[in-house]
Formats: sequence, C-alpha cells, structure tokens
Amino acid sequence: MLEPACAPDGSSPSRQSKSSRRLADGLRTQSIGAINFEHISAYVDDIVSVTEDEIREAMRALSANAKTLAEPSGAVAAAAFLFHADELPQTAINVAVISGGNIDPMLLAELRTR
Repeated sequence: MLEPACAPDGSSPSRQSKSSRRLADGLRTQSIGAINFEHISAYVDDIVSVTEDEIREAMRALSANAKTLAEPSGAVAAAAFLFHADELPQTAINVAVISGGNIDPMLLAELRTR
C-alpha cells in the first residue's frame, strides 16, 4: 500500500490525518473505518510512504512525455517506484496506475519550468 508521508492515514485508524496538505489530497481520508482497517491489517504486508518532494519529482518525470500527465495522487505509485523500489515487492513485472486530470494549472506550470 502507498500513502503520502505527511498523512499516514492507512497506518493506523488512530493516526488519521488532520493535516491540510497541498499534494495528493485525492488520497486523503477523514476516517478509514474499522472494517477497512481490518482489511488493511489482513491483506497489506507493508505501507510505503512517499514525500511531497518525491511526488513532485515523479510528476515532473512523467510530464516529460507530453502524453503522460499525472495529478499528484496519480503520481504516488510512480514516486514509490522511483524512490523506494527497494521497499517494494521484488517481482518480474511491475505496474503503476497513473491518473491525471485533476492538476492545478499553476502546479503544472511550476513543474514544467524547473
């Protein structure tokens, strides 16, 4: 499981985020709930956290291809592959779901000018 480091919502139902983060807000939750937490506890081996700087770098790398535009929440898996590959399961084939469309135009301009 992946999550932003600044909001470890999946790690514990008692550690729900109260932060107002700027990136990856699509992954934010007010409450995981007991049933969902039971599923996480039963089926998730580990949680890999990525920083907002890593999310930005992943978005920047993905945007190098004009046809690949990722919103912050959609770039979290790519950030994990780029910066935490050693923490991910070692498999022959890896897949990262990248989603886009919900990106602040100012953030996109900032990423493209750096």
